[in-house]
Amino acid sequence: MIIIKPPAGKKKQNGLALLVLLVVVALTFTVYYFSNISLVKIENDNKHKTQQVLKQAKAALLAYAVTNWQIEGSGKIAKLPCVDNNGANPVGEQDPNCGNAYANTIGYFPWRTLGQDILKGSSGNCLLYAVSPAYKMSPIAALNPDSYGQFLIVDSVGDVLQGLSPEDRPVAVIIAPGKTLLGQIRDNLDDICDDYNNVAGYLDDDGTTDNAAIGTDNITENFVQLSPGSEEGANPLNDSLITISHREFWDALESSITSAAFKNKMKVLTEAIALCVAAYGDDNEDHLPMPVALNINEYRRTSDYDDSGDFTTAFAGRLPYDISEVNARLESVNPDNNDILFKNSFCDDIDLTSTTPSPEEHIWFTNPASPPALAHDRLQGEYYDLWTNWKDHFFYAISREHNPDNDTVDTCDASNCVSVNGNSTLYAGIVFFSGLKQGNQRRYGSPFDGVNDKDDVANYLEEGRATVFPDNDGNGVFPDVTAADSNDIMFCIKTDMSVEQCP
Repeated sequence: MIIIKPPAGKKKQNGLALLVLLVVVALTFTVYYFSNISLVKIENDNKHKTQQVLKQAKAALLAYAVTNWQIEGSGKIAKLPCVDNNGANPVGEQDPNCGNAYANTIGYFPWRTLGQDILKGSSGNCLLYAVSPAYKMSPIAALNPDSYGQFLIVDSVGDVLQGLSPEDRPVAVIIAPGKTLLGQIRDNLDDICDDYNNVAGYLDDDGTTDNAAIGTDNITENFVQLSPGSEEGANPLNDSLITISHREFWDALESSITSAAFKNKMKVLTEAIALCVAAYGDDNEDHLPMPVALNINEYRRTSDYDDSGDFTTAFAGRLPYDISEVNARLESVNPDNNDILFKNSFCDDIDLTSTTPSPEEHIWFTNPASPPALAHDRLQGEYYDLWTNWKDHFFYAISREHNPDNDTVDTCDASNCVSVNGNSTLYAGIVFFSGLKQGNQRRYGSPFDGVNDKDDVANYLEEGRATVFPDNDGNGVFPDVTAADSNDIMFCIKTDMSVEQCP
């Protein structure tokens, strides 16, 4: 039998080919594996870089708000800067005006105003920034801890990721645009953040929520963001967002708004307002303006705080800004009265009584530096700014005896004048300031909140004082401030038009 053996060289060649094939497969797998690791690492590094830049921008905004609060006499009350949205100012400088008073606004992050270098995400695009009405520098809308943001963060199916409660709604949103998506057109070739009026070229739009569609009056507007761990849908989302919630903003200012210095400022302001109202009475035969209705159309707008023309009921309400009704009734007494309470000359250069610790010597609601002919037409200054921002916290009650429709003011008695528990003195009027909300108090009230708690005085005044409102008889007995944790302030206007801190 003859056995034929394969040539030795052929066997060796087959083994070598197999080895080469295994090496090639191994190398291919290794390259694929490590290239994927590299891509993931790059993506994670980019996300980390973007988050660090966003955090830097957020810290700069909060520092700006705290600094504004602390500037002596500024009255800025923690405002945030406007966006940079036009070329009239240097690039990175905030605009002098942030759109409509009650609308969100969006544009470039104002890095120069905040003392920062140009801030960009990992895609190389400049940061964008959106801010709620109450928080923007201009135009002015009232800002205090009861001012809520007008943004929601949602995912691609519309579920709310942030902002279910007003306290969690963002007051500002900072956005790092991702790489250019299909349909986006960008013109930022000079690399200095000046592609103005083209936020749509940078921000996500998933077909339901357009991150660039910001700026409608009196609504809460949505920003869409990909949920962590979610897959991209038909419309890719690559914006990176960071927010400043209402809670975060006021937590940063907590030490300021709870400080003894701030509480004394508001005490000074309350006393000055009481002296202003009393001076009106002194100039008008002891008649006082009527209060404002508790339910105001727009709590942030000063012109909505106008006195009632009904002189027969509701003798307790909010403090008036416009006093045209009482002036029309008393025109024959003093025809020179200004229809804006704080524009009357007797409401400037107010010398406080000794009831306030460390009082300011002179309180102005207008600009004392103005030419005399114009001084009382220019409402400005720290105390006017304070009132503008906290006006929904001021309440006011008068006696029936001192109402504008009473031809001759005579003697007070328990049937026609207000008083304070535990004190036999009868008063012509009382000015109240309500401090920070306590316990279960709620102060929501705007078109975007969907509920109005601001017309319920119990959400402001404590210890039963709210139960007297609206005092349809003009002889209410208001509980005094006795509880150690009460933060209400009360100043009483006596029948001789002098003022004292209510006992």
